[in-house]
Amino acid sequence: MSDFNGKPFKEAMCIEAMRVFDSCSSQDCLEDLAFTFSEADQTVINAAAYIKSTCIDVTDVSFAISPVAFNHGFYAVDVTYTFRAQIEAYAAAGTAPTVVYGTSSFTKKVILFGSDGGTQRFSTCEADQIVTTSPTSGCSCCCCTAAMPCASVSVAAPMCLDAKLVAEPAPSEVKNVLITIGLFAIIQLSRPVPIMVPVYDYCVPGKECSTNSDSPCEMFEKIAFPTVEFFPRGLEEPHCKEENDTEGHGEAQG
Repeated sequence: MSDFNGKPFKEAMCIEAMRVFDSCSSQDCLEDLAFTFSEADQTVINAAAYIKSTCIDVTDVSFAISPVAFNHGFYAVDVTYTFRAQIEAYAAAGTAPTVVYGTSSFTKKVILFGSDGGTQRFSTCEADQIVTTSPTSGCSCCCCTAAMPCASVSVAAPMCLDAKLVAEPAPSEVKNVLITIGLFAIIQLSRPVPIMVPVYDYCVPGKECSTNSDSPCEMFEKIAFPTVEFFPRGLEEPHCKEENDTEGHGEAQG
C-alpha cells in the first residue's frame, strides 16, 4: 500500500500497542440470582406482596488470572460481575411502589490463550508492580505474576428475564428476591507488543474548536425537530427494507 487517502507513505515506525491474543464471546443466562439489600430495603421487601425489576446495571467487574498447569501459554480467567438492580416493591395491588436497590455477583471462568511473557514490565505511566515476598527466605516471588496478560471484558446492558419474590419457610418472615439475568459479553486477553506500522502523516485535526456563546434558547432552536420520536417506525418497515435490498442484490447478481 503506497498511499492512504491521497497521502504518500513516508516511513515505517515502531509503536507499542495492546495485541489481543485470544477472546471469546459469552452468552449467559443467570437463573434465579439472589440479591441482597440494606437493612431498611430488606424490611420493604419483607412487607411486599409482589415486586418488579425495572433496571439492572453492571457496576463493577473484577478479574483473577492464573496460568493453566501443563498447558503453557494458557490462562484461567475468573471474571466476577457485580450487579445493581432497581426493584419496585408493592405492598398490595393498586398501591404505589417503593423503590429499593439490591446487589448481587456472578463469577464466570474461561480458559484463553495469553501467549508467553518472560520479562517484568516497569513504566512511569503505570502503577508500581506488586511483588510478593517469601516469609521464609525473604526472596521476591514474582515469577508467576510478573508476565501476566491483561484481561478485559465488554458487557452489553443486562436483560432482566424474570424476577421472583420467594418467602423463606415459617416462622421466618424474610423474603428473597431472585432475578434471572441475560448477559452478553466478550472477554479478551492481551499484551503490549512493539509492532511496525506504516506512517503517512501526523494526525492533524480537520476542524477548528469553536466556542459557542449562544443562549440556551438559541441553542435549542438550532436542534432539528425529532419527528421520528413521535411517529415510531412500524415492525414491517425493516423487513420490507431487507427484502428490497435482497431483491436488489439478486438482480445485480443476475
